[in-house]
Amino acid sequence: VSFNGSLIVMSCGAAGGLNAVLKAILNPGDQVIVLKPYFVEYGFYIANHGGVTVTADTDEGFSISIPNIERALTDKTRALIINSPNNPTGRVYPEKEIQALAALLKKHMAATGRPLYLLSDEPYRDIIYDGVKVPSLFVHYPQTVAVTSYSKTLSIPGERIGYIAVHPQ
Repeated sequence: VSFNGSLIVMSCGAAGGLNAVLKAILNPGDQVIVLKPYFVEYGFYIANHGGVTVTADTDEGFSISIPNIERALTDKTRALIINSPNNPTGRVYPEKEIQALAALLKKHMAATGRPLYLLSDEPYRDIIYDGVKVPSLFVHYPQTVAVTSYSKTLSIPGERIGYIAVHPQ
């Protein structure tokens, strides 16, 4: 997927990026699904903008559980936050799981007629080992919004420099 400057917005790190995106997409009472275990701050970011956090358990190996996400989806679901590599588990979701997730979200969005965003929190995306690849969510789901921070990848903790990227539709 190719991007140009009009699809990128600089932010104060991933936290600032997520807060900006949630402020833009949430109405009071809208639900945001997060996969458990998850970065604890997500609940605060969602609540900051009138949203409701809904959790969906991952499988035993911290893999995406499509049945658990499907049970969590409602007509008030506005977004799902994914974090790969995951904080705190380090789990990288493989392409097959991303494809299944994208298919579920597309099906739900078609049934409700309401935009459903996949928010990808990516500050650890470049910190992977042993030839593991982090698949692009943009390839599989057009309603993806990615946020990231350079504080991890450039080892500059405290420097909140990041960006928001939206799908070039």
